[in-house]
Amino acid sequence: MDRTFFDGLAHFLAVARHGSFTAGAQAMDISPTAMSKAIRLVEERYGTKLFQRTTRRTALTEAGAELFQRLDRATNEIDDALKSLGSFQLTPTGTLRLTVPRSIMPALVEPHLAEIQRLYPRVKLDISLNDRFVDLVAEGFDAGIRLGDAIDKDMIAVRLTGEARWGIAASPGYWEREGRPKRFEDLVGHRAIMYRFPGSRSLQVWEFQREGKPVQVQMDTGLIIDDRAALVKLAVQGFGAAFVLEVEVAQELARGDLVLMFGDDIPPDDGIFLYFPVAMQNQPKLRAFIDTIRENSSVKRRRPS
Repeated sequence: MDRTFFDGLAHFLAVARHGSFTAGAQAMDISPTAMSKAIRLVEERYGTKLFQRTTRRTALTEAGAELFQRLDRATNEIDDALKSLGSFQLTPTGTLRLTVPRSIMPALVEPHLAEIQRLYPRVKLDISLNDRFVDLVAEGFDAGIRLGDAIDKDMIAVRLTGEARWGIAASPGYWEREGRPKRFEDLVGHRAIMYRFPGSRSLQVWEFQREGKPVQVQMDTGLIIDDRAALVKLAVQGFGAAFVLEVEVAQELARGDLVLMFGDDIPPDDGIFLYFPVAMQNQPKLRAFIDTIRENSSVKRRRPS
């Protein structure tokens, strides 16, 4: 679009609405001479007279009346659209784009979806499920859910859980078949379903602690996978033992599909947080999501230093 496209149109509308060049000029706080010049330039640009002027009155030509009818309707719609922006600051409205680990979705997000939709029908959730690190700003997300130690310090983080506890999970059938270890050192020789960090060749280390000192156990790797939800599913199916977060397997533990061991022997992480850029902190749609997912528990924020 030509950058001069709108030049003079506001002047035209002012004269048409107020009925004279003088009144239109007063409404725009310019001189009648400046108003006449602006209208003349519009007429010259399009080669059409827009006003008939006499010493007593100013009237729209047929072309001017047609233009005014269309512009008046269009500018009213634009004005309504601009006014509607205010509702985004008052009412939870619009699309909230979230990135959530696939394995955490069932326990932390899914139970609240129906309530969010009931309370905030004008909010649409756009959720991307993945385990990789996500640059929220670069990839156009409003917020994400991750372990606290994986969140950049320049983000605001809202705690969703207490300490994130780890454990070794396997199906009851697997433990019965292979033998249930009494100490974590007895895991040596057990088949492990290992997790590979997405986009990396690095595997998750099975690290425990004994008398406050870290101890790593080298496992017999039966399977390697880079999706934590699939990791949990394979453990349920009896393919081996997996190093998992308790929250990742909460439903499986409740159903008896998995048995978790050695949680007290693994250093916990800080917890799981919802995090977002500072610019998002006053967005009603995000506040609505936070309030619902935390079920009115007290909000604790880690602010940028």
